[in-house]
Amino acid sequence: MPQVTILMMCYNGTAFLPDLVASLQRQTYPNWLLYVQDDLSTDDTLHYLRQLSAQDARIILLENKRKLGAMHGFMDLLTRVEAQYYMFCDQDDVWLPNKIEVTLQRMLTAEQQEGEGVPLVVHTDLTVVDRALDEMAPSFWQMSRIAPALLRTFDEQAGHNLCTGCTMLLNRAAREVSKNYSCHTLMHDAWVSLCVLKHNGHIYEIDQPTILYRQHGNNTLGAHDIRTHYVTKRLKQLKNVWKENKANYAMLRDAGYGSWWKYVYYKLRYFCKYALAVNYKS
Repeated sequence: MPQVTILMMCYNGTAFLPDLVASLQRQTYPNWLLYVQDDLSTDDTLHYLRQLSAQDARIILLENKRKLGAMHGFMDLLTRVEAQYYMFCDQDDVWLPNKIEVTLQRMLTAEQQEGEGVPLVVHTDLTVVDRALDEMAPSFWQMSRIAPALLRTFDEQAGHNLCTGCTMLLNRAAREVSKNYSCHTLMHDAWVSLCVLKHNGHIYEIDQPTILYRQHGNNTLGAHDIRTHYVTKRLKQLKNVWKENKANYAMLRDAGYGSWWKYVYYKLRYFCKYALAVNYKS
């Protein structure tokens, strides 16, 4: 039973941490360690985490001396912690009981197929829920227009961020190629995905939710419903769209992506292929 190392950043999370930790402790796969780092919380989060680490030897608390934020915090943990397999964890979600088991099994199968030393990521869909854990959308992929089959290569990754961090499992080879991150990195999951594909690795998806993705108004990023009127909504927010794409391309450029025109081409290519795929299914 390989050990799975879970990395979590916390900031003022006392309202949601008990649900999250209970869902970890209910996992059907018990061989995990949780490295949790408090990001200078101003509530009782640190006290709660100290109690948890004293009660469960699998929970290891790391304390910050300076505020890092979500992206830098997760990448700091990924750099500091030595492990065979890594998962990212958000403080406000709830993991379904078989999350680790089904994701790890897919990873072990992929490693047998690809051979030793290949950077690999496995990720899954999510069920979007509200603060009270009532369902808002059965599939985050559908809600966010994510089609993994259209995002297999490094070039295609420009079209859409493929992996949601809290669903990812990566092997050590994936960690090694992504731990040195760019100053333009937007979020840890996007950077890891890009680096894995850039270094001839592979990303495998599981087409089922393994997590209740809680939306409560204070999410660092959160889920945005873009299933309908996508073009109209984007046209109404042209200034923000320009800023988003400029920032995203800066990260891609640092990952060795190529020209701005290549970026625009693959953005449009993904939009057209996704629209055709959705219309074909309907």
